[in-house]
Amino acid sequence: MAMAARTKHDALFKGAWRGRALPWLLGASLLGVAPPVAAHEAGPPAVMRAEIDNLAGAIDAAKAARLDTSQGRVLLVLDIDNTLLTMPQYLGGDRWFNHHVSRIAAGTDPDFADVSALIAAQTALFGLASMEPTQPDIPELLSEARAAGVDLFLLSARGPDLYDATRRELDRNAIRFDAPYACAFFLCTGNGVYGDREIRAALAAIGENPPASPYRNILIRDGVMLVAGQDKGVMLKLLMAAIGGRGYAGVVVADDGQRNIDALAASGNPVPLSLFHYRRIDTAVTAAEDREAQARLRALRAVLCPALQTAFCPQHRPVRRGAGK
Repeated sequence: MAMAARTKHDALFKGAWRGRALPWLLGASLLGVAPPVAAHEAGPPAVMRAEIDNLAGAIDAAKAARLDTSQGRVLLVLDIDNTLLTMPQYLGGDRWFNHHVSRIAAGTDPDFADVSALIAAQTALFGLASMEPTQPDIPELLSEARAAGVDLFLLSARGPDLYDATRRELDRNAIRFDAPYACAFFLCTGNGVYGDREIRAALAAIGENPPASPYRNILIRDGVMLVAGQDKGVMLKLLMAAIGGRGYAGVVVADDGQRNIDALAASGNPVPLSLFHYRRIDTAVTAAEDREAQARLRALRAVLCPALQTAFCPQHRPVRRGAGK
């Protein structure tokens, strides 16, 4: 190989390894060439776990890691609900949702017949309600991370239908960040929505063995990944593949969910992980909160249900195919 051609080839491969030649990699993976993220290094990467009640702890760790490393960049991954943003009232928030999930499982929920009805109601509430930062200094903390050269992505259990509401509340609360380009392998579409087929193809491309059960749709767009309640450990692997994750020396994650932290710790992601369980928001639900939320939900239904078919209404059903115009 001529020296000039070899230099060009080496530069392409190095760029692909660091996630900078994504169109070239997309073509390579479609031809059956395993992407670089599939090549695991010897021995499991390190996993660090800690509990915090201030996001500054996670962001300071990401900034320090960025200063300390000369081998690659640092990715900061933040959850949204009760980590970056929270509902100012109990109704519609994470605690309200999780409380109803438990009651539905026990067969004692007075408001929702099943989880799908609960999800529909929360989706509608997210579309209507305003949220607020869990800490007033979050915009400043994210600005510090950006100034330190830390890349940022949001990884949320929300579903793709909530992208517009999510983006609206992030913008309204001045939560701004520069996200790495996420378009590689089988995860590269105009709208960023991927179904079971694309998810399986992407997981196979990075050496994973997907389970038999189908995946729900996910979304990756403009620095936000919405995974519809699916395993965040697996979803982080997909995200790392989409953004060329082998170029990162480490990933720092902050999430309020213990289950999510556990899934990430057990995921075998191919880069060192620093996992921060964010515990600023109390997860306990009082009887008074529960009664007040039920009263507010009844009031919403009393106003809306006689006039509209909405997700708040117990009789609400999805529109059948072919119905309407």
